[in-house]
Amino acid sequence: MATAAPPPVPADFVEYATRRLPPLAHAARQLHGDDASAEALARELLVLVALRWTRLRAADEEYHAEPGAAADRYLHRLFEREVRDAAPRHRVRLDLDRAPAERWDDLAADPADEAAALWTRGRALVRRRLLLAGGIAGAALVATGIREWSRRGEQGELSVRPFPSPRSASPSFVIDLPGVERLPDAGEQARAPRALVDRLPRELVPPVAPESLPALSERPVGQALALLVPDRSAYVLALGRDGSWCRVDSVEERVGARLEEGSLSPDGSYAAFTETAGVRVVDLATGRARSYPRGPLAMSWVAPGLLLLGVDALMDVATGRLLPVPLDARDVAAVRRAPGPERPESLFEVLSGDASGGPAVLRRTDLATRRRRSFVIAGDGAPYLGPFLGTGFTVAGAGGLVARRCIPHGLMAGAAVAVLEPATGALRRVLAVDEAAAGEVRLLGWLDRRRLLLSCTGGQGVPPGLRRRVLAWDLRDGRLGLVATAPGTGALSLADLAGAV
Repeated sequence: MATAAPPPVPADFVEYATRRLPPLAHAARQLHGDDASAEALARELLVLVALRWTRLRAADEEYHAEPGAAADRYLHRLFEREVRDAAPRHRVRLDLDRAPAERWDDLAADPADEAAALWTRGRALVRRRLLLAGGIAGAALVATGIREWSRRGEQGELSVRPFPSPRSASPSFVIDLPGVERLPDAGEQARAPRALVDRLPRELVPPVAPESLPALSERPVGQALALLVPDRSAYVLALGRDGSWCRVDSVEERVGARLEEGSLSPDGSYAAFTETAGVRVVDLATGRARSYPRGPLAMSWVAPGLLLLGVDALMDVATGRLLPVPLDARDVAAVRRAPGPERPESLFEVLSGDASGGPAVLRRTDLATRRRRSFVIAGDGAPYLGPFLGTGFTVAGAGGLVARRCIPHGLMAGAAVAVLEPATGALRRVLAVDEAAAGEVRLLGWLDRRRLLLSCTGGQGVPPGLRRRVLAWDLRDGRLGLVATAPGTGALSLADLAGAV
């Protein structure tokens, strides 16, 4: 029997996506600061619109509204959710009627082709970002299976467990998905065994209110173990290796200055904050700061003294000298456990698939030869990997790994963490996270070569004062260790904790 041809892409959706993609990508650029992430986010949100297009158009007709009015409202709500999740320190507003001046070179030459690719992607990935779309639409998300937890061992060891198949919400009919594990709920995380780290306090809480702490310019910390932003605060706080706290005053009045998970250099000597038009680098040993323009795509510490500022600029922060790096790098993973400030041998990028269904890839660039190789990410959990977000982290040297967060599809989870082998792109582990139960997850680096550091904020069953948990995920057996806690939900960045275990 002949296979029926897929239905044509609705002409009204093509017209809508053609009009809305450029202003949506412009607003996403203001949120994330780089073109690659912005375009990926814009496309993903339009895929969600495509999933509900029939109902959105029916709403327009029922209420005699202009075509696309319901879709605009839905798109605004989706984008507002992204803004809340990202928590930028500057105002980000979506203006769908704005015609941005900048060009988006990666957008398809034919807008109809771009819209058709989004439509096709939406039809194929009905479950993509189910938690986000369902939460906004008011759909009931039955996730009994992913909210179960298990304890193992007589010593109270907590481990991640295989993730249940989305085909069944009943715990009596759980089907394990090969290569995918799940993160326990927030309450279980808070009861995990302690993973002791030398000099890092168990509670990341300053002794006094932020405004009462000394300023970095008056009392530099030398090297910091952590940077954090308390709740509802304009302050960035630094925890020195001697246990002292101070305010990083050189960024307090900077419009748009933003702390990210990869802001602190591996050795804790410098902090890099993204700004609207560049990067602000603070010397934590002196308190002095300087701003640099940067390319639109990348900011990453690739060694203790080397900061990648964009697609073609590698800066020696001690001298301020820019080293040419003709890479066209988009999402370079931050390097941890590097032996020193020497120029790295290779850089790694974990890149999302495209809107038409292309696979996700790991890209490796040899800096000496400028040769580049791309590996399709392959493994049991690879089909569930969606768009990659945020800072990725790699362990330098032989036997190292690369990890990055993504938005999964085909799973009842709001986020997932992928761990890859940099030599081949082989997918070692996938950790699925029901963020409503386990909290919002972010990567913080590597505790050692086998334990990945995670930050989980919020979630179900979390005790007072433990809104954020810093966890160590052991890749050998899936066990979790509780490294530290913090009462707030603001941004957090850790230095390389090599030698501190």
